[in-house]
Amino acid sequence: MAPCRVAADITLMMTVAALLVLLASSSSSSPPAPVSDIPETLEVDDECSASGQSATCSFNAIQLRGVRKQSLQGSTTGFEAAPDHKAGWSQASRCSGDETHELVFIMQPRNLEKLEALAFDLTDPSSPNYRKWLSKQEVRDLTWNEDSLLALREILHSHPEVKVSYEAWGGEFMRAHAPVGTWEQLLSTKFHVWEHPDINDSIIRASEYTLPGALHPHVVGVLNAIDFEDLLPKHTPGVEKEIQEVLDGLRPEFGHSSFDALKEVAGEAVVSPVKLRKIYNMPPIHSRGGSLAKQEGNVTQVVFATLSQHWSPSDRTVFEAAFGIPQDQYVRQLEGQSTGDSMSGDKVCSVSPQKCAEANLDVQYMMAMAPWAKTGYWYVPQATSSGMTGFLIDFVDRFVGAKDAPDVISVSYGMPERFVSKTALLMFDVQSMKLAAQGVSIVAASGDDGAASFLARRRIHGKECWSVPKYGLQATWPASSRWVTGVGATVGAALGKPDIVCSVNATGPSAKGPQILITSGGGYSQDWRRPSWQDGHVENRGRGIPDLALLGHSYGIVIGGRWLAVDGTSAAAPTFGGMLSSINAELKAAGRPTVGFVNPLLYRNTSGSIFTDVTEGDNRCAAAGAPCCGGYDAGPGWDATTGLGVPDFAKLRAAIFATNT
Repeated sequence: MAPCRVAADITLMMTVAALLVLLASSSSSSPPAPVSDIPETLEVDDECSASGQSATCSFNAIQLRGVRKQSLQGSTTGFEAAPDHKAGWSQASRCSGDETHELVFIMQPRNLEKLEALAFDLTDPSSPNYRKWLSKQEVRDLTWNEDSLLALREILHSHPEVKVSYEAWGGEFMRAHAPVGTWEQLLSTKFHVWEHPDINDSIIRASEYTLPGALHPHVVGVLNAIDFEDLLPKHTPGVEKEIQEVLDGLRPEFGHSSFDALKEVAGEAVVSPVKLRKIYNMPPIHSRGGSLAKQEGNVTQVVFATLSQHWSPSDRTVFEAAFGIPQDQYVRQLEGQSTGDSMSGDKVCSVSPQKCAEANLDVQYMMAMAPWAKTGYWYVPQATSSGMTGFLIDFVDRFVGAKDAPDVISVSYGMPERFVSKTALLMFDVQSMKLAAQGVSIVAASGDDGAASFLARRRIHGKECWSVPKYGLQATWPASSRWVTGVGATVGAALGKPDIVCSVNATGPSAKGPQILITSGGGYSQDWRRPSWQDGHVENRGRGIPDLALLGHSYGIVIGGRWLAVDGTSAAAPTFGGMLSSINAELKAAGRPTVGFVNPLLYRNTSGSIFTDVTEGDNRCAAAGAPCCGGYDAGPGWDATTGLGVPDFAKLRAAIFATNT
């Protein structure tokens, strides 16, 4: 049997992909309830056998689907199968039983029903308990499950070769290393080496596992066992080479020396912090030394760009100087996985600017909206065995288990919801629920490939749009979480025109200017039912995203000392996050609790009080160069392209201050 080698260079496609606008071209307590039926017939592309005949399968695709369906409906079999689509990974060989592998056991929290009821009550504007947030210790005391921790420790310690390396402060998970053979015995499975054609590396994974019966009441599931991540090019096929030429300086006319030079080429379509404040009715930046600046200094905000992205302090300085943004606050790096890797690097962004587009975008614009706030850059280094697992466990350690959680967390990271394991979905949902109960706001980008997600960029057997008939249109996770504010993208307001859906197929006066290279993601969750606060707005049974939208096209940023324009819903997400930070500053100064999870309030204030409705456009096409695989149309009221519409900051602030807390 061949030995295994854990991947050290695995990244997950970010929701924005930092797509550059090429200026030359334009001059509950239970598991999630399923809301769509899982097919019960074997399909041609099912990953079962070369012939597609179920008789040759040790556990055929129909059975796997059936078990997954039972599991999502609350089955306590302790069985979990890998998502149907293995994201391009192919099984190479059996794994040596002596090879060491880490698993992460996700614990069943105590009082989950009570926590969920509390979180919904505390975030409901009609409740007398609205925004009377719990403390971190109160949440821990409520959910700490000593019996489950003891049960897992007992089973793991019964195997001398298992080494428990870490337990989360709140008892959320336990990390342990052991030989693969031990895990196979414990989980009744077989681990294999899996390889990916696009990278020269491998991972250790199983196709399914079953928890020992003694652990069913205590462990939700296991990470690093059946998680397969989709790896795609960081930029859109068809324009990647041209983008690289721009970033590498081979075409220096597109790397501009100043924002004014950028505007000379791109025109008035280019977005700046000054323009954003005007469009969204935000007040000017508070003056240094004034009371409002001091108030904002009491606010904390964090941005998560994506895996392995660097940001540049000198680029941030150039950006802030261009728009008169105070440079008093510095960015604190929140290091995922405690590897010691530094992700701030002026040299990296100068030599390899493609490694900095996403991170620079997020840092520069979140700080631009709330420049006096204390800002953190949260990242998971590339050198991890699983990007998604690293994201999840560090999310818990960094925010749920840390002494002080940030007031606002912005996430520009995502993948099609269908291919996130049940355990990962549940873990993020519960932990986000804990943060919601503590008054933390989480915003996330809704994706840049329309309603079909970035699967539309991948061809299978030469087929375009193969994923839609097989899996349906895809909502992007974690924006699809019940405890996250999903942010989509518009285009038009930068030109003084009405906003329409930001899409590669957008036409008319609102779409004039640089070529649009992304399409706002949106759709309906296949794993989470529509929350009560979306009743009357969303007709589908699934949780709908996005919740709102902001401009997502032609943001002027600095990368490697040069000015470029970029697209992305992850331009919109940190911008909205910064808006919430600005409101939090005033709330704290008035002795009032933070905004927290804002969705229930947003959906109660839709009749012109907060939002301008977006009624034109669609998200049927993926990013530039990819096919149009179907999607949704904008229309009156909430829709699965831009949500409730575009917020007005002053009206949002007024609605928040109008509450009794």
